[in-house]
Amino acid sequence: MSLSINSKNTTHPVGIATQESSCIAWFKLAELITRREKEKALSLYRLLAHSFEDKAYVLQIEGDILWSLEDNQALEKYQQAAFLYKKEKNIINAIAIYEHLLILQPLNYDYLSTLIISYVLISWTEKFEERYKLFLAQLDKKIINEEQVVGFTKKLIDLINEEDIPEKDKFLKTLMSMLEKKNQKLVERVSQS
Repeated sequence: MSLSINSKNTTHPVGIATQESSCIAWFKLAELITRREKEKALSLYRLLAHSFEDKAYVLQIEGDILWSLEDNQALEKYQQAAFLYKKEKNIINAIAIYEHLLILQPLNYDYLSTLIISYVLISWTEKFEERYKLFLAQLDKKIINEEQVVGFTKKLIDLINEEDIPEKDKFLKTLMSMLEKKNQKLVERVSQS
């Protein structure tokens, strides 16, 4: 199927004209970002975004654009994208965004706890252990308190027991071992029903 384009009476397949226009628009967008023309860049991006079906991806790219323009609204766009990825059960993409958000805000309890749960859901024990250690380190720094640790850890144990998690026993053993190293009192509190 062809679409006639009246530039010098040539006929182009629909895809070629669209690809060329799209490439030019993306280069123009990069140019606008480089020149720090935020409003023009966002307007152009919103036009380009109509060609994407994945709403989470659209939000993620908008977050990238805002972040490159040093606009803190980027965090909100990243959060919205991560939420949609989670809702769509696209855990890997949600994790990628939450990891990025955690770099931007390393003390954020919600990002860290979401990452810990996500690593359990995809059965990545090493990353789970790494992030749970970071979580416990926040207790030492008094960023979180024992109540938060106990409450979250109980929630985590329930999740591990309820979900069809491969290596369930390994996760539970790792979790309890890290708690024991931190504080025996925490183990006792978590073990109470």
